[in-house]
Amino acid sequence: MQRPIAFRHNNSVDETGAWLSISDLMAGLLMVFALLLITTLAQLLEYEEQSKSNRVIIIEGLQKGLRNAGIDSTVDPSTGSVSLADSVLFEPGSSSLKIGGKQVLKKLVPVYSQVIFQTPEISQEVLYLVIEGHTDLNESNGSGMKLSINRAEAVVDYIDGMIFPYKGVFLRKILAAGRGNHDADPNLKAVENRKVLFRFEFQSHDLKDMVKSTQGTDASE
Repeated sequence: MQRPIAFRHNNSVDETGAWLSISDLMAGLLMVFALLLITTLAQLLEYEEQSKSNRVIIIEGLQKGLRNAGIDSTVDPSTGSVSLADSVLFEPGSSSLKIGGKQVLKKLVPVYSQVIFQTPEISQEVLYLVIEGHTDLNESNGSGMKLSINRAEAVVDYIDGMIFPYKGVFLRKILAAGRGNHDADPNLKAVENRKVLFRFEFQSHDLKDMVKSTQGTDASE
């Protein structure tokens, strides 16, 4: 009598097949992730380059506008900051704009407005226009900080009373700030340290800043 043949169940093929399927799936997912990462990095680099181009347009437009308006002031080529130390002047301990300063603002503000709102892309690049008040070294630190803020607000209040293109959206981009005499230069005359600084706060499209921000978030978690 022929013995029945005993079959031993061997699942090695099934297991091998399963592992092959999982490894193929993981490889596919890694490839998709790599493609997404490359696409995202390319977009960030494109945003960064467009951002730099927009900032060049803003700063060059501001320089040209100031020259055409006859305003003698220096524009920082990297940040677009404009110091009106020689124009928007205050008496010691005062936050009242002088007549000469008001005349300068009448010429200056329309230049800023036209530069910022020349295109929607340029407008989006400028997050805020910070108007920063400063005091001289003779104005005390405690009351000097409040005085510097009052000076910035005096400029904003005067702008609010002006008539110029894009006034409504322009005012929404303004931030008033004070620095007291923290940035006062002892080599300058007191009248030059009693100033107002106009500076841009741009949208962040810098790739390095984004990476640092992401790393900082991960570390805090």
